[in-house]
Amino acid sequence: MALQELIVWVTRYRNVLLVVAVLGLCSCAAVGPRSISAGRGAYAEVINRTEDEQILNVIVRERYDETFGMITVAAVTANLRFSAQTNANVGIGDSDNYETNLVPFSAGVGYEENPTISYVPLSGEDFTRRMLSPVGLDEWLLLGSQAKRPGHMLDVAVRRVNGLQNFLALGTPPSQGFARLIELYDELRRANVITVVRDTDGATANEFYWTLHDYSDSHRESVQELFNLLGIEKKVGGADIFLPVRQGLGRSKSEINIQTRSAFDVLNAFGDGVDIPAPHLQAGIAEPLQASLVKERQYVRIRSSAERPDNATVRIRFRDWWFYIDATDAESKRAFIFLRTLIGIRLADPGADKKSPVITIPVG
Repeated sequence: MALQELIVWVTRYRNVLLVVAVLGLCSCAAVGPRSISAGRGAYAEVINRTEDEQILNVIVRERYDETFGMITVAAVTANLRFSAQTNANVGIGDSDNYETNLVPFSAGVGYEENPTISYVPLSGEDFTRRMLSPVGLDEWLLLGSQAKRPGHMLDVAVRRVNGLQNFLALGTPPSQGFARLIELYDELRRANVITVVRDTDGATANEFYWTLHDYSDSHRESVQELFNLLGIEKKVGGADIFLPVRQGLGRSKSEINIQTRSAFDVLNAFGDGVDIPAPHLQAGIAEPLQASLVKERQYVRIRSSAERPDNATVRIRFRDWWFYIDATDAESKRAFIFLRTLIGIRLADPGADKKSPVITIPVG
């Protein structure tokens, strides 16, 4: 009798069992795409946020004259484990012994994700060389191609232009006229009078030029003043003017010599925008800036607060204080994006994962 009951039960639920089996197979096929949809955005968000925090931490620690380290995410590997189960209770013998105590049928489908994250420490001779070597003109051209404030970009990028000195390390003041040079460059670039071009043909391939054009009416005096500051001896008569731009020192009467900054120089300059808490200044943990440098070199404003800031685009905790960029400070946010991009370009190395030790941490 018990065997007959089992046969009857299987016959009764065979369609349900078939449906569960099909659902299990379909779930296997759907778990992968769903995990990408849910996981890719989450991983990207966390990696992006922590990269921002790492850059901000480097700026703040450099301002405090403290050492810093950097690591990059080399790989994220996620292992998915899918499982499906079905359960059924069948009574054998007298039905009075198990009636209302059995679950005829139950089923479940689930999966778990176990990510493994690999880091590459950025250190050693190659890291130092990339951070301390002057950034090439081609990289600055790439970074500045979409800059909303071309003058600001030039100010960040250069140490000297045709002998005119920008702010250097240890608070060295700029040459007289350098600030005006930045103003004129910004004015003429935004008016599309100066265009930075790259020659890709002929004997001068890969050389850069300032091309000055369409200045005959309203911008003639500005062009002449710019040339006077730079020591350029060219006739400003309305015709197009081409000035070669080269990476070098000293003045020239016919070309633009530029000594560019290194990535570390830029970090140092950005550090001058850190708002040091008064208790840290009083305790001598960080040195105050020279009063004449504060406003001039504040490419980005990094605020400090004893309380955790709510409206921050990026924030870190350092020495029991919060340091952050306010979400409403558009100029500081743009400057931070620039710095993040610059550091990414300077440190990008396709072979880094082969030359550096990799730290692999299983999560979960």
